[in-house]
Amino acid sequence: MDVFSLEEESGCLMKSSREKYMAGLMIICLFIILSISGCWGKREVEDLAPLMGIGFDLGKKPGTYLVTQQYAKTKKGGNSGAETEERTLGAEASSVREAFDIVSKAAYRTPFMGSLKVIVIGEDVAKAGGFNNMLDFAQRFAEFRRSMYLVIARGKAEDVLNLKLRSEQLPALYIRSIIEGGHDLSAFPMVRLGHYLTVLGTKSTAPILPVVEAVKDGEGIHYKAEKSDEAGEIRVEGAGVLNGDQLVDFLNDEETKGYMWLEDDVFNRLINTVDLKESTVKFSGQVLKSNTRYKVKTDGGNFGLTYQIRTSIAIDEVLGLERQLSGTDWVELVKEAEASFAEVIQKECESAIKKQRELGFDFLGIGRHIEQRNPKYWKNIKERWKQEVSDFPVSFDIKVTVHNTGMSSSSATNSEGEGQD
Repeated sequence: MDVFSLEEESGCLMKSSREKYMAGLMIICLFIILSISGCWGKREVEDLAPLMGIGFDLGKKPGTYLVTQQYAKTKKGGNSGAETEERTLGAEASSVREAFDIVSKAAYRTPFMGSLKVIVIGEDVAKAGGFNNMLDFAQRFAEFRRSMYLVIARGKAEDVLNLKLRSEQLPALYIRSIIEGGHDLSAFPMVRLGHYLTVLGTKSTAPILPVVEAVKDGEGIHYKAEKSDEAGEIRVEGAGVLNGDQLVDFLNDEETKGYMWLEDDVFNRLINTVDLKESTVKFSGQVLKSNTRYKVKTDGGNFGLTYQIRTSIAIDEVLGLERQLSGTDWVELVKEAEASFAEVIQKECESAIKKQRELGFDFLGIGRHIEQRNPKYWKNIKERWKQEVSDFPVSFDIKVTVHNTGMSSSSATNSEGEGQD
C-alpha cells in the first residue's frame, strides 16, 4: 500500500470519528434540553390575579378566621394602575389554605401569591394571639416572599382593605406606599415578614408592628368629602407591642418616635419644640442625619445602658421671635434651639422607656444590646430578664447640632431691612 492510500484511509477514520463525536454531542445536548423544565408550566400574566394584600380577622365561628384577599385588576383602556371594584374577596375558614381554596373558586383568574405586598392583622386577631399560624403559610408557600410588610389594623383588617380611597388606589398598595415613604418621616417602624421572624427568634426582644387605621374628615386631617358616607383616608401612626404573636398594648405617637430614636432608625424626621412650655421662642426643624449608639456600662458592679444620640438638624421655622437679632444674639439663639431639640428627643426616648417598664416587655431590644456588648453578663441575667427589664438603668447622652438655619436671621414679623424692593 502506497503512502497516499494510507493518508486517505487515515483521513477517513478521523472524519468518521469526528462525525461520531458530533452526533454523540448532539444527543447529549438534546437530552439536557428535554430534561430542563423551562416554561412548560408557564402561566400567562393576563390569566393571573395578582394578590396585593391579605387581612386576618376572627371569624364568627370558634376556631375560624375571616381571611380577606385583595387582588389587582388592570384598568380598562390600558392605563396603568389597579382598582378595587369587585376584586376584594373574603372567606371564613379554619386555615389560610382553606380560605384561598374557597376564594379561588369565585375568582375570575388564577390567584398569584408572589405579588403580595402587605399583610394586615386585625385588632381582634392580634389581641387573641395565634396569628403566627397564618403567617406560617406565608413563609412556607413557594410564591410568597419574606419582603412583604406586616401591619396591625385598629379595628378590622377587612374594613381597612375594603376602603374606597379618593385616590382610587388599592388600600394594600396605598399602605405599602406610606410604609416605603416612612424614611421621610421616621415616625413608625417598617417591618417585613423576614425581620419579624428574626425578632421572634431572639426570644428576649418583643416584636413591634406599625398600626394602620381609617380616618375621616376632622379626625386629625381635613379634606372635602364628596359624599357624607365616604370612608376616608388611611393613616399609619403608632405601633403595637407583641408578646410572641399576641398584642400587649399600643404605643402612641410620642412613644413610637422614641422607639425610632433608640432603634437608630431616624433618617429625615420633622421635629418641633412647640410643646416646650419653658421656652418663649419655638423652633421647627428637619433631621439631616442621626446616629444612635449604645454603651453597656458598669459602675462598681452595677450595670446600665447609655444611649448616645448625635443628630444634625436644619431649622425650618422660628416662632415667637419679637425683635431683630444681632449676629451674636443669633448664635446664642441657635444654641438655645439645639438645647430645645435635644430636650424634645430625650422626652420622646423617655416616653418609650417608661412604656417598656410599664409593660415589662423588651420591645426596645435592650437585652439584645447587653448580649452583644457583654455576653458574660447577659448569660447571668437572661433567665430573669423579664423581671430585670422593668427597672434596668437607662440613661441618655444626646447632642444636637444645627447645621442649617435658613437664609434669614429673623422671623417674618421683624425682618426689617431683609426684604427686597
